Amino acid sequence: MENRLTVFHLDDGKELRGGQRQLLYLAKELSRLGHANTVVCRAGSPLHKAAERKGFPVLTLPYFFEWDPVSALLLRRAVKNLGAAAGSPPVLHSHTSHTAAISWLASAGLDCVRVAHRRVDFIPGAFTARFKYAKAHSVIAISDAVKEILLKADVPEEKVAVVNSTIDLDETPWKPGEFPAYRAAARQALAAELDIPAEAFWAGSLIALVPHKDPENMVRAAALVLKDAPETFFLIAGEGPLAEKTAHLARMLKIQDRFKLIGYRSDPYKILAALDMFVLSSAEEGMGSVLVEAMNAGLPIVATTAGGIGDVIENGANGLTVAPRDHGALAAAQLRLIADNELRERLAGEAHRRREDFSSPRMAALTLKCYETAIENFKRNRHPLE
Repeated sequence: MENRLTVFHLDDGKELRGGQRQLLYLAKELSRLGHANTVVCRAGSPLHKAAERKGFPVLTLPYFFEWDPVSALLLRRAVKNLGAAAGSPPVLHSHTSHTAAISWLASAGLDCVRVAHRRVDFIPGAFTARFKYAKAHSVIAISDAVKEILLKADVPEEKVAVVNSTIDLDETPWKPGEFPAYRAAARQALAAELDIPAEAFWAGSLIALVPHKDPENMVRAAALVLKDAPETFFLIAGEGPLAEKTAHLARMLKIQDRFKLIGYRSDPYKILAALDMFVLSSAEEGMGSVLVEAMNAGLPIVATTAGGIGDVIENGANGLTVAPRDHGALAAAQLRLIADNELRERLAGEAHRRREDFSSPRMAALTLKCYETAIENFKRNRHPLE
């Protein structure tokens, strides 16, 4: 398809986390291919500010609630204003569950294509599955595990495509050959900031402190690790509703001096580059795009097998994996890596090599194929709203 596409990327998030970054990566790559992209987000949100910094057109909606008719009418007006100038039918790409509802309402009777992205690995309710996903023209699952969940929710298989999340390699803050110097500077700066020894072993993670990431599992595993490797430090970058509960558990287990909750960081690679090992303790996980960032930083990885993590980490090849909610197994895998420098180097090397399997150009090409297939089907069947 040679036509220039017009894509509205819908996201109602109040933060700038993995899903919002994926949206920006996709918009960047589609723009490079000559397609028009508008980011549809909350006014003043971190995504709004990031999209403007990157030069993307922005449409702000209030997103009052899931089936908000005000947001739907404003989006509908923007789509109608395109008129025939759009060429191909515009694409409404919902990057969150709530915006899939807004998209459905806004598109009633219009010539446009609805694409719904599913990033989480739990079964949607029957109403959600029917109107947000089964009635979309195309559904993108970020992993095979998420696809299987959609199929269990009776979303037609022919509508579902797997497109893994990715990283933008252009955002890597070091050039080839410069990583050792970048790592040394990052480690010295963090050691001074956090008052921890630069020569110690640093394990860590970049996670939202929310239930499905299971930060308590991380704390309990860390307590076991510290019994056998007491000189280890844990650096956890992130924020969320479980921050105080996580800190309290660390105090209860008497590891608060070694388990550092360092809050949200706008420079994730500074943290990743400084670590000796990356740990992901998730109980549920759509895919875990942060794992690809850790791979790009050449880190050995310990993760659970939750959700779509298996799409990224192959146990024994580019990381070690254990069952979710098993802090004993999570600790044992970490201790194995701490004790075996050769294993760490082998896993880190393979992880770094595989990072290119998750490049943003590849993700954009697969997403564009989903758009094109959905548009061709739409033109043949001409059913704006199913």
